[in-house]
Amino acid sequence: MSSVQFDYTGERVLVTGAAGLIGRALVQRFTEAGAEVLAVDVDADGLKVFGDDPRVATLAGDLAHEEVADAVFATLRRNGGLDVLVNNAAMTEVRTPLIDISAGLWDAVIAANLRSAYLLSVRAARHWRDAGRGGAIVSLSSPGGSRAHEDQSAYDVTKAGIEALSRAIAVELGGLGIRANCIAPASVVGEIRPATDIPAGRTTAPEEVADAALYLASPAAAQLNGHVLHVDGGLHARLRTDPAQEQQRSED
Repeated sequence: MSSVQFDYTGERVLVTGAAGLIGRALVQRFTEAGAEVLAVDVDADGLKVFGDDPRVATLAGDLAHEEVADAVFATLRRNGGLDVLVNNAAMTEVRTPLIDISAGLWDAVIAANLRSAYLLSVRAARHWRDAGRGGAIVSLSSPGGSRAHEDQSAYDVTKAGIEALSRAIAVELGGLGIRANCIAPASVVGEIRPATDIPAGRTTAPEEVADAALYLASPAAAQLNGHVLHVDGGLHARLRTDPAQEQQRSED
């Protein structure tokens, strides 16, 4: 799948959750567009996928901790600063009914998904404000930010929170040239396959999510701020997500 053409030559981009499926696509797309990328993930072994690429620096750490967020920005300042922050880090594997989820697990999901985005977004905003310049934040949300998954209450709450955080940044800091937008992708898999619950009839490629990030962080999206871009093949537009169940209802 070919990349959308954007020029990020000389730009410095921070990608979190970089070792994951979407994270790897984000790093690849931004470097293909000419950017220098700091790839951060809690999975140190996963970061080895970037090898010796001179355009990619890596840093392992849990971004829910302030000292790690501080270390990330110390690294960025030593290497020329930051132009684009992509908040992609997330704990996605928890599948627990709301009535059964423990406070500890709830807090862990909130920390990994929402606290990390807050810590980095605030530091990015302060960095740009102090430098007298603007910048772009792109955060990964989900259809769960506005609709509920089964057994993923904590995850959905974090995605709704990320969307609210982006709106707050847009309203409070837009006058400084700081933009914050979200991408809400659905059914992202490594290889595209048919999907009957998505109006487009197929899943979403991670590269399609990354291309949306390139757009939102670019001057082409200069008037988009506090926006949620649904990269979901029409899933969010559909009233019911299971065509078979919808057909059954029509027959009853």
